[in-house]
Amino acid sequence: MAIKASKNSSTERLITAESNKTPFAVVEAYKNLRTNLISILAKTDGKVLAITSPNAAEGKSTTALNIAITLSQLNKKVVILDTDSRKPSIHKKIRINNEKGCMDYLLGTHSLDQITVKYNPYLDIIISGAKVKNPAELFSGTKFLELLNELEDHYDYVVLDTPPINLVSDALIIAQKCDAVIMVVRANTTKYEAFEAAYDSLKVLDIELDGVIINGSGGKGAYYKNSYKSYKYYSPYQESK
Repeated sequence: MAIKASKNSSTERLITAESNKTPFAVVEAYKNLRTNLISILAKTDGKVLAITSPNAAEGKSTTALNIAITLSQLNKKVVILDTDSRKPSIHKKIRINNEKGCMDYLLGTHSLDQITVKYNPYLDIIISGAKVKNPAELFSGTKFLELLNELEDHYDYVVLDTPPINLVSDALIIAQKCDAVIMVVRANTTKYEAFEAAYDSLKVLDIELDGVIINGSGGKGAYYKNSYKSYKYYSPYQESK
């Protein structure tokens, strides 16, 4: 069943330091989202937040980066880590080369200091870095846990931009090591069956889905705490002509 993509997608905009360049509705939407995310993490005394999606092109990476930016505006130390090593995009959004990053650390060729990029006084960014043939194996290894532990020691919040759940196994491996998992879906694009498949994959591994962000809803998107039941309120069965 074909679904129309929304052309009015507020969460596709990257929040800038100059507030007058970012629409008020976008800023407020992310502030509300930030409040919910902080509450979720506080309940488990956690720091590590995974942002994922069922499939590609649903706004996951932009949403993850905006969440990190918004958290840093509280003068909290934040880092965003691009773990979507098969199709990384964070480096493109901040306009730097994808030369060294997360995968280089996991390969043991670079230290944390060598892969960290300063975005603003409170936000650091770690891009994906080297292309590897076996990212799932690296994310399953002890080196990835060492990286997360080191980041938790240095930062108040750690945001992970993960691969889509339905495409590769990496996202599930990564999600198992996080304190909270949020799924991004695109209004009028993400099929309910795709969401359900991703949700079931998490459920099989006893990974709790803490919420869903509906992207591209023309300013009417919302953050839902009870993710699975609330997502049913969104009607994805609108056929394109």
